[in-house]
Amino acid sequence: MTYLAWFVLLFTTLRLLVAMVNLFTRQWLRPGVLEEEPLVSVLIPARNEEKNIGNILNDLLTHDYSNLEIWVYDDLSEDHTWQAAMEYADKDPRVQVLKGGELPQGWLGKNHGCHRLSLHATGEYLLYLDADVNIKKGLIKNAVAHMKKHDLDLFSMFPKQNFHSLGEWLIVPHINQILVSLLPLVFTRISSWASFSAANGQFMLFRSSVYHNETFHKAMRHSNVEDIMIFRYMKEKGFRVHTMLGNRQVNCRMYQSWGEAVKGLGRSVFHFFGGSKLLTFIYGLITTFGFFAVLAGLPAFFSVVYLAMVVVLRVVVSLQSRQNVLLNVILAPLQQIAFLFVIVKAAKDQYRKTTTWKGRVIDK
Repeated sequence: MTYLAWFVLLFTTLRLLVAMVNLFTRQWLRPGVLEEEPLVSVLIPARNEEKNIGNILNDLLTHDYSNLEIWVYDDLSEDHTWQAAMEYADKDPRVQVLKGGELPQGWLGKNHGCHRLSLHATGEYLLYLDADVNIKKGLIKNAVAHMKKHDLDLFSMFPKQNFHSLGEWLIVPHINQILVSLLPLVFTRISSWASFSAANGQFMLFRSSVYHNETFHKAMRHSNVEDIMIFRYMKEKGFRVHTMLGNRQVNCRMYQSWGEAVKGLGRSVFHFFGGSKLLTFIYGLITTFGFFAVLAGLPAFFSVVYLAMVVVLRVVVSLQSRQNVLLNVILAPLQQIAFLFVIVKAAKDQYRKTTTWKGRVIDK
């Protein structure tokens, strides 16, 4: 038990150090300057997004970046996504809407939609946005300026997540808890190692010449974590890439309920750990029950140190994620139990091949 306790302490210390590295290297998008505005093609794959598509189109059409073309792909939506998008297309020539067809064999829906959108894009940059995000003034200018400053081929961001229910608070913060405490984000740019990879399909900005040559979504057409796989693939091929935090410039309510949050995180949770279920379970067990190992294996002083590190870690990650610090600290035990539930359910769904999203089975 003593060895396990020391391991838990060391692991927690390393996580805190990584989070502090991210804090001090300021891994969030900052204001930039552009001498001119190159054409940006904004590409939005949408399935059953009737409630959201109007918000993102309104944000784009009133955005302070003028040189945009906007393409929406309606992926056989079962609601009124098509009609909602067409209302904007009828009023503004910058908006074009594509009607999706039957999904070809071997493709997942979002990947196919993204690929179809790319065939129509003419911009110098391709910006993939999910239909449920909201953007603030300055976002596109700052993102393009960051691309130019570092000569990037891909720039991705994790939006600030909005929560409107307890179920969301218990699940969604884990995304940034894992990201910010296990991955020094500056290494996604300065290191060539593919292990330092992360990306978020809610915001992915490509240099169009590179994208059209490589057709990334076609290459990853079967992957349900195409964002991470594209990023890793680009690193392996020597392209320049970077992933950061959004700093409130892009926001998203990723899931609408406990059930959606469990299903959504379960789709990708193992890929945060290189696809290893074992490593995911070990992480979940250590972060949930590590205190008891330290309490049983070491003098009481180390239990106090461990709890202090856990609280500081929560604070540091929450600050960088622009999340409510107090709630993330208070809800920490419940969040950890919820995370274990997600892991178990995701493993079961993968085994039974019943993982679904937006009405489609996504396991192949």
